[in-house]
This record gives sequence, structure tokens and C-alpha cells, in this order.
Amino acid sequence: MFASLLLSAAVLAAGPADDAGAVPDGASPAERPNVLLILADDLGVEALGCYGGVSYETPNLDRLAAGGRRFEFCFSNPLCSPSRAELLTGREPLHNGIRRVIYDPKNHREFLDPAREQSVGNLFRDAGYATAAAGKWQLSFLTERDTPAGLGFERSQFWPIQIDGARTSRYAEPSFWGDRPDGTRGGWSVPGGYGPDGYNAFVRGQIDRAQAAGQPFFIYYAMLLPHFPWEPTPGSEDPLKRTASLASSDHGDMKYFPDMVAYMDRLVGRTLDHLERTGALENTVVVFLGDNGCQQGIISERRIDGPHGPRTVTVNGGKGTLTDAGTHVPLIISWPGTIPAGVDDGLVEFSDVLPTLADLCDLPTPRNPINGVSFADRLGVPGMPERPDRDWVHIQDKAQRQVRSRTHMLNERGQFRPVVPPGSKPAPPLSEPLSPELQAERDRLAAALKAVETFDGP
Repeated sequence: MFASLLLSAAVLAAGPADDAGAVPDGASPAERPNVLLILADDLGVEALGCYGGVSYETPNLDRLAAGGRRFEFCFSNPLCSPSRAELLTGREPLHNGIRRVIYDPKNHREFLDPAREQSVGNLFRDAGYATAAAGKWQLSFLTERDTPAGLGFERSQFWPIQIDGARTSRYAEPSFWGDRPDGTRGGWSVPGGYGPDGYNAFVRGQIDRAQAAGQPFFIYYAMLLPHFPWEPTPGSEDPLKRTASLASSDHGDMKYFPDMVAYMDRLVGRTLDHLERTGALENTVVVFLGDNGCQQGIISERRIDGPHGPRTVTVNGGKGTLTDAGTHVPLIISWPGTIPAGVDDGLVEFSDVLPTLADLCDLPTPRNPINGVSFADRLGVPGMPERPDRDWVHIQDKAQRQVRSRTHMLNERGQFRPVVPPGSKPAPPLSEPLSPELQAERDRLAAALKAVETFDGP
């Protein structure tokens, strides 16, 4: 199992790493590490055991965290399309144009435009990497604007939200869009199949393709799980059934959510095992995140440390809200033998991932100004340039915007409130007059909110 290699990363925590893991300046593609960027769908920190979650089984991700770097305070946008666009471009929704969820082709004409935006896929492809992407796109309607190649992904397979105006199934008897086995591109369905299994097989196949060609790879694995509809997974006592995935009247049964989280974890383990069997794991940077918090109505238990010792709190999923329950997501980064095991308690937002990977892999500077700040120097990898640490993150849903520090939040309406412990109800806005210390914090966050709005480059 891949845990054998992760132990070597844990050993590094006992002493300094040497220069063998650093990427040399001007490195050729063959000298650069592979990158596997995994994004789960609707997964807050409370769902993983490594973050204190006690409601679900996540042994593979827990082992990944134990051998790598776990980030305590990573924040996304509260819904999928804005988070995905920010992750891939390093740019806030205000600047990349994706401020809401893309799901209705009749009313939503937004898409992540390759003519205007440059993605992390473009950077890796132009640096000589084999690039691929799979799972959930939701940055364009693929049957109308098949944009992954323009954004740097040489090969891709995604779940199409609709085909010929009909909603499709992402799980049982799934529909696919992208590179078919026969070399053509378009849509198809797999009667008797299970969507997440198909995308996982595609990802493993792209690892093999890159290795056969002698190229490093960058793979964006945007998992479908554990987003609704909540349905049985393979191996369940209940039969799989085909469900239109965006049917608002039927989100399935929440009783299947634990099995879907467990199956998501199993697919991560399957991919990591494949990396180990092919000899690629030790030279692969694995990044795992959730795109936003768990769906509202999902109730989870989480064990946290408090001033009087550990305690268990109940967390109600907050997807779609600017609360921590909607935006506080897991971030785990592993590079066995190079990144020492540990926990980072600094602030991170999704725009930071692109510049961090660019530093780790010696990629060229993006052509567009990015909002992200690299945290590669916090990973313990030798030779990484020092960057300023964040003291706030920006979160957006349509016109709603918020900046959050470790202690306070300020939104676009001027509401200023304290951050509350996990499982607590949001605090009411603080009333005027504020103490000098609180007024200084509010002023600092107001300046940050304005800075994001007016940003045009560093």
C-alpha cells in the first residue's frame, strides 16, 4: 500500500531535508515532479478523520495527511464553479468572471474563457507536461463550449450536465463527455456503469500514458463524490439506480452520504496505490481539497481541541453560505521524501494553489495578474522563495463578498463579526462604537476587501 512510501515523508519531520527534493532552476521537464490535483465535491473539513471528523471512514486520506502537510485553515468559495475557476486560474471570481454556479444553459451564459484566462493546465502543458483532467468540469457547458483543451488539458473526460437538453446521470448508468476510447471526442453513456469508477480508470490511464511517453504529468482529478444525489455506491446492499443529477425535486437519501464519502476515499486510495505500483508516487506532488463545505442538512460530528481539552461538536453543512461551514475545506499536500509531515495553521485560499505549484515545479509566470500567494516556502522543500504569509482570505458568491482573518469577518455590506468555534451559530454583527483594537481590525479588513476589488496585479 502507498502508506509504505508515506512513512518516508514522516521520517523527514525529525530533521532537515537535503537538496535532493528541490526543483533546480531552469529544470527540464524530466527533472520536475508530477502533480495530481484532486478536488472532492461538497466536502468540508468535518468529513475527514484527519481533521477530527468521527462520522465517516476516510483511512486513505488520513494516511495521506499523516505523511504529508495538512492545512488547518484553507478556504474556498461556497459553491462549485467559482471555487473551481479560482483554483485553476489563481484569480478571484471578481477577475476571472465566474461568480456563480454554471448549471442552466438557458439562463447562464458564463464560462471560463480560454481566450481570456490562462489556467494552471496551460502552464503545465507549456512546460512540457502531459496534461489531463477528469470528473466534474462545470466551467462551461461541454456540449456547447468544449473548453478543457483551450485551458491546457490535452485529454479529458467529464460528466456533462446535459446532453441534447436532457439532464444526465453522474453516478449509475453515467454519461460522459470528452476523449472516447476510439480517439474521437463527444458524449456517450455506460449502461450498468458507475461514473466515479470510469473517471478513476481514466486518471490511472493518463498516468500510464505519461510514463510510457517519458513525460511528467499534471492531472486535475475533479471527483464527483460525495455531491448529491445521495445514492448507493457499488457494493451497497441497495441497487444502483439512474437519477438525473440536477433534478431539484430528488436529491436522494442522506443515509447514503457516509457510503459516498467512504467510496470517495477508496478511489483516492486506488489512485495512490496505482502511483506506487508504477513507481511514480515518490516523485508526485499530490494535492487534495474540497471545493466547498458539505451540503446543508448533512450533520457531522467533529472532535476539536478546546480551552478545556478535546470535545466533540456537531457541524451542519453550510454549502452556499459564507460561513465557515460553507467555506472551510480540507487541504492536504504530499510529496513523499520531500515534503516533511506536519500541520500548517496559516491561512490559505484557492487562488494560492496555482502559484504554489508554479514554485514547486519551476513553471513560468502566468500572463494574467493573479491574486494568489504561493505558500511553497511553508512546505519544507529546499530552495523555495520566501513569500509573505496571508493574514486574510477573500470569499465570494455572486455579489456577496467577504474577507476573513483568523479572528474576524467583514462582508461587502459592512457587517463585521467575530469568527466562532466550529459547530457554533454565526455571531451577530458587532455594534458601533468599536474598541480601538476592533476598529483597527475592521479597517484592515475593509482595506483588504477594497484591494481585491481594485486589484490589477502585484
